[in-house]
Amino acid sequence: MSKTKVRRCAECGIGNVRPLKGEGRFARYKTMHRLEIPENLSIPTCDNCGAEWLDDKTARELDEALDLAYRAELRSRAVESIEAITKYVSQRKLESVLGLSQGYLSKLRSGDRDPSAELVSQLALISRDPKKRVRELVRYWEEERTTT
Repeated sequence: MSKTKVRRCAECGIGNVRPLKGEGRFARYKTMHRLEIPENLSIPTCDNCGAEWLDDKTARELDEALDLAYRAELRSRAVESIEAITKYVSQRKLESVLGLSQGYLSKLRSGDRDPSAELVSQLALISRDPKKRVRELVRYWEEERTTT
């Protein structure tokens, strides 16, 4: 049985830093303010003040885990918004108005593509009032522009 090296926390000077796993841990990652850290990921944490001490290996593992969770959350949010919007507007019309290739939203829905945060943001805003927002976009793209 291997022993985990315990060290005193340099942040508070009281607690001991030990690897900690478990659920209910969150981190900010890219556009997400609160993304859940996978419960199986061990992070050296002070048992007194909660300070986390990441070495290069743990930081890489955390980045990889958060990136996977982030992409899954983007897909989930995109699908949720697409489903809300397509109750009022066809998927084909939505793709056209957003300048997406035909079938792209189907690929998102099936998990074959990862949406960008920008696209998810657009879909979220449109889903708040699909009829009105799509109508606004159609009008915007139909407007004639004057150049000076």
